[in-house]
Amino acid sequence: MQRLILALLLVVPIAAQADLEISDAWINNLPASVPVRAGYLTLHNPTQQAVTIVGATSAGFAGVEIHRSVSQDGMLRMEAVPKLHIEAGATVRLAPGGLHLMMKQPAQPTSPGELYRITFEYADGSRQSLQIEVRK
Repeated sequence: MQRLILALLLVVPIAAQADLEISDAWINNLPASVPVRAGYLTLHNPTQQAVTIVGATSAGFAGVEIHRSVSQDGMLRMEAVPKLHIEAGATVRLAPGGLHLMMKQPAQPTSPGELYRITFEYADGSRQSLQIEVRK
């Protein structure tokens, strides 16, 4: 029963003011000496209106930003994405090697199985929170 509840928390947002469907949410686990983690998830906008994410926060991290991986001159670098626009009916995937959450300076070392609450802020001022699990 606990696994079922955990699975539901991972795929069902706690508040759905912006009506985005969020699934496949996870954070990579890294050694405590690494000051950042990456978060991955799938965002689907089932509504008839576009939605724009303008920020993200988590009490478990000093900062959360949306970044993209960019290859330039044979080097891979990260680039901040200040706004993530999701068209009506569209799906956007944050995945390794592309868009992702850059989660800075965890308040404590992360461990597989731990859950962190992430809150997205939308351009219209609404917010949506979800639980995201740390994985190996």
